[in-house]
Amino acid sequence: MKAILLTAGFGSRLRPLTDVLPKCLLPIDGRPLLEYWFSMLINAGVTSILMNLHYLPQIMKEWVQLTEYAANIKMVYEGSLLGTGGTLLQNRDFVGDEPVMLIHADNLCSTDINAYINAHKNRPPGAEITMMTFDTPTPETCGIVEIDHSGLVRAFHEKVAHPPGNRANAAVYIVEPSVMDFLASLNKSFIDFSTEVPPAYMGRIYTFHNAHYHRDIGNPESYLAAQIEFPQSLTRFDGNNGWETWCKKTIDMLSNDFLKAFAFAYHADIIDADQLIDGQMYNPISNSEGTKIIHCQQMKDQVEELLRFIDANRLNKANIIIFFREVPRNFSSRSLFEKTQLKSLALYATEN
Repeated sequence: MKAILLTAGFGSRLRPLTDVLPKCLLPIDGRPLLEYWFSMLINAGVTSILMNLHYLPQIMKEWVQLTEYAANIKMVYEGSLLGTGGTLLQNRDFVGDEPVMLIHADNLCSTDINAYINAHKNRPPGAEITMMTFDTPTPETCGIVEIDHSGLVRAFHEKVAHPPGNRANAAVYIVEPSVMDFLASLNKSFIDFSTEVPPAYMGRIYTFHNAHYHRDIGNPESYLAAQIEFPQSLTRFDGNNGWETWCKKTIDMLSNDFLKAFAFAYHADIIDADQLIDGQMYNPISNSEGTKIIHCQQMKDQVEELLRFIDANRLNKANIIIFFREVPRNFSSRSLFEKTQLKSLALYATEN
């Protein structure tokens, strides 16, 4: 099976973070969001992947070409955004006459891709789409589906105030080639798949429920929450680290710009870890309210001493976010939070 990863968007709700990096490259535990999709798909045997580019395309191209996945990825540039359905239709030749996975790649996801593909193969007769679903804690912000006993979608509620449940559309689909004819029949270039296709296919959309992990990273709060929720152990990175290589090429500017954007997004003050530990910044962090971002150059040299300082001075951990420029390969913000109750974000993970 092939896959189309939708990666062209502006990520407007995540500005100013997305003024520095495309949304699909925002790091989770020191690895870009998009790499989790690459790893999960290719490890499941989905080895032919197309991604569309529009916003900050050069950054996307440079990083992909440095990764171990480059041979599996075809990149196409959209001069004007076509919408999720428009991109699918525009790349009909890539899809061919087989089903294709259509993925909103700005979501963070962990699931069994092979189980998803098998669910589509065993879908009820007449179903032409299999939609991934997940249970959301904020159903009013999602497309909520009503599903019958056979797993088919019978009703769809797009971001309504009081939806009937919390089973949500994950914006990940497996689409039969016949759906292309419907898209073409709309006679327009811009098509939003999630809002324009499901109403026409009600009763012909099968569902696969993702009970592992799925989150729409739509704003700074959800981005930070993803850092401490995501079960990183479910995803393996065994090859070269193209993200580390790319980051180190522009590290001084990238680290500075991203840290400033991060602080602006969370209305936070930036404090240097060395100055804090040395006592030069004690009063500002201990005697004032508001969020503080403690900037650590690298985890292994500073974090233990920093944690001892925070605990010894009884600082309010709820107001502290640690920003690591560099972390070890197997770093997990979730593990750090479980041990210390400190939230954190890492720009890149290193192989060294």
